[in-house]
Amino acid sequence: MRHDVAIYAPYAASYYNRGGKLGGGAERQTYMLAQALSEAGARVAHIVFSVPDPLPVNPNLTLVDRGYWMSALPAGKLLETRQIWRGLMAADASVYIVRTGSPVLGIVAAFCRLRRRRLIFASSTDADLTLEGPKERAGRAGRQATRARLPRRALRRGRRELEAAMYRGGLRHVDAVVVQTGQQLRLVQEGFPHVTRAIHIPSFAEPMSPAERPGRVFLWIGRINDYKRPLEYVELARALPDVRFRMVVTPERDWLDLYAELLRRVEELPNLEVLDPRPHHELMKLVAEAVAIVSTSRLEGMPNIFLEGWAAGVPALTLDFDPDDTIAKRGIGACAGGSWERFIDEARRLWEVRDGDQELAGASRAYIDEVHSIPAVERRWAALIAEVAGSS
Repeated sequence: MRHDVAIYAPYAASYYNRGGKLGGGAERQTYMLAQALSEAGARVAHIVFSVPDPLPVNPNLTLVDRGYWMSALPAGKLLETRQIWRGLMAADASVYIVRTGSPVLGIVAAFCRLRRRRLIFASSTDADLTLEGPKERAGRAGRQATRARLPRRALRRGRRELEAAMYRGGLRHVDAVVVQTGQQLRLVQEGFPHVTRAIHIPSFAEPMSPAERPGRVFLWIGRINDYKRPLEYVELARALPDVRFRMVVTPERDWLDLYAELLRRVEELPNLEVLDPRPHHELMKLVAEAVAIVSTSRLEGMPNIFLEGWAAGVPALTLDFDPDDTIAKRGIGACAGGSWERFIDEARRLWEVRDGDQELAGASRAYIDEVHSIPAVERRWAALIAEVAGSS
C-alpha cells in the first residue's frame, strides 16, 4: 500500500510497545504526529525498531520494522544502511519525515532523490541547526581516542567527520524544514539560505489532568550528557537542603564517567532521589507531583516535558534558556538567564508557593490549549505535507 507520509524515528518504537520504557521527547512528538495524521485520515507509515508486544494502532497507521542493527564498524554501518533503506522502501510514501540530527538524514535524502519522493526534516534542538551537535560528537570522539593507537584514532575521527558530512548533505536536499521555535526559524534562515520552505510548527501537547497541589518535589528528566548539565541540578539540590528533588535519568554510552560522578554526588544528598527511565504513563504521575519541571540544559528546542508539565499546570524552571521567551511572556515559570544565584532564588520561591498558584496554573494550561493542542498542530502539519507532496 502506498502511504501518504512516512515518519522515520526508530526509537519511537517504545511508545507502541506494551510496557515499553520511556522514549525521548523527539520520539514522543513523532508518535503523536503519526497518531494525529492517521486519525485525520492520512495513510501513515512509522518506521521504527521492532515492537515485540505492540499496542493496537489506528487502521490508517502502519508500523514498519526497521530492524535493530547498529554498529560503529564499517561493515556494520553498511548493514545498518541496508536496514534503513529497506524500511524506507517498505513504507513506500509520497513524503518522508525525518526527526533526527544524524547521518540518517543523508541516507533518507539519497533515497528520496533516487525515488523522487519528498523529504521534510523536523529539528529537535537548536544544535541540529547550529551543527554544534555533530561538532561536539566529533570533538568528544577525538578526545577519547587520545588514549588509543594512532590508526584507531584516525579512523574514528574520519568516521565522525563522514557522519557530520552526511548530515549536512542531507540538509542540503530537503524540501522543507520544520522548527519548534522562532529562534530555530532564524537559525535556518541565517545558516541554510538554500532552504526554500522553513516553517515554525509548534510541538504537540496532550491534554492532562490538573496536577496535584501542593507539589512535592522538583523534577529533572533527561539523558546524561554534557549539554544537559545534570550536575548543575545536583548542586541546586545541595544549595537547598530542605527542598526535595528528583531526577529520572537515562545514561548515555559516551558519558558513563559523568553518570558515575552524578551517582557519587547523589549519595551525599538525602534530599535528591534518582530514578531509572519508566513508561510514559508512570512518568506523568511524577509530573503530577512536581513543584516545577527543571532544565539545566544549554541547548534545547521546546522540551516535551515542559509541554506536559504546562498542560497539567506545572511551571518550568530553567537555568539558561527560555524558548522564544515563552516562560517570561506567559508567566508560566522562571528562567534564571544563566545566573546561578537567581536559579537558586527562583527555586526557593517556587517551593514556597507550591501549595498552588492558580493564576500560574491557569496561564500554563491556557498556553497549551492556544498553541499546542493536537487538532491545531495536526492541521498545520497536514497543510505542509500537502504542499510538499504537490510541489514539482
